[in-house]
Amino acid sequence: MKTRLFFLFALLFLQAFTQNTVTGYILDEVSKEPLQGASVFYDGTTIGVVTNTDGYFSISTEKNITASLVITYFGFKNKVVSAVGKTSIGTIYLQEAVEQLNEVILEPDTWSREKKLRIFRNQFLGSTLPALKCKILNEDDVRLYYSKKEDVLYAFASKPILVQNKFLGYVLEYYLQDFEVRYKTNINGFRLTGSVFYAGTALFKELNGKVKQKYIKNRKITYFGSTLHFMRALSAKKLTEENFRIFKESLEVNPYEYYNVEKIGDDNTKVEQTLERLNVLYNRWSNSFVVVTQNTFNIDAYGNHSPVDVVLFGGDMGLLRIANTLPLNYEPVN
Repeated sequence: MKTRLFFLFALLFLQAFTQNTVTGYILDEVSKEPLQGASVFYDGTTIGVVTNTDGYFSISTEKNITASLVITYFGFKNKVVSAVGKTSIGTIYLQEAVEQLNEVILEPDTWSREKKLRIFRNQFLGSTLPALKCKILNEDDVRLYYSKKEDVLYAFASKPILVQNKFLGYVLEYYLQDFEVRYKTNINGFRLTGSVFYAGTALFKELNGKVKQKYIKNRKITYFGSTLHFMRALSAKKLTEENFRIFKESLEVNPYEYYNVEKIGDDNTKVEQTLERLNVLYNRWSNSFVVVTQNTFNIDAYGNHSPVDVVLFGGDMGLLRIANTLPLNYEPVN
């Protein structure tokens, strides 16, 4: 019994010792008063805390993470800061959000809200099986506008979009910063979706207190073959072991013929993709491609790549939306 207790204590001490902790204070910019209950979380994860009566917070991760730290408080503008390599971000002042009238739109909107909302759901949540199990809980907070002149659908939200995902077992708070669906007409005169772009920050919360077995199973199904799985396998130089195959056009190549992978410390990896586009086949059924706008990018210990906008995914990976998104700190459970 003494041996077991000592072993347990040693494990707990090691875990506490290896945690990465960031602290700080959140205050009102005008009154300089502390903001109690402000939410502080790492973007795209389940890792979040709230401030105490002094506006103080302390947030910890088991590994170094490059995701931004997001600070939110009702009635105030959100703040996004980088905490990479820091143990403290000092004092952060939040500005009160000024309620503004809707922008004056000179061009009339010719689409009904029902049509715009249907397109928004499809492009934001996705069209996969998990999307059928998702519901936006506060659709009234989403403002939509279609510009006939630009042939673009825009979406805005001053409050976080709340998504209930009954496939993965999460409630997602998504702070939308930008959303655009651009259309184009091909040479045959058919009108098609040209591109979809959305950006924002997200906090994941468990849907239930106890994670159900079906959620554990669905999360594993969603993880394997995802962009998160790909980035982690690439960082660890285990693409082949993780059933990823790399192609230059239709010719299969050695996975690391066009990828240079260099470890930087224990928790970060520098990757160079020497060809602009590479095709990726996962487990013989998932066809995707990876396009880089600059040759080099970094991957942290959680599989989060940065800068985020230099790596673009198409094919099966490119079709995945919010409904198929897992927290960056997700780990498959055996």
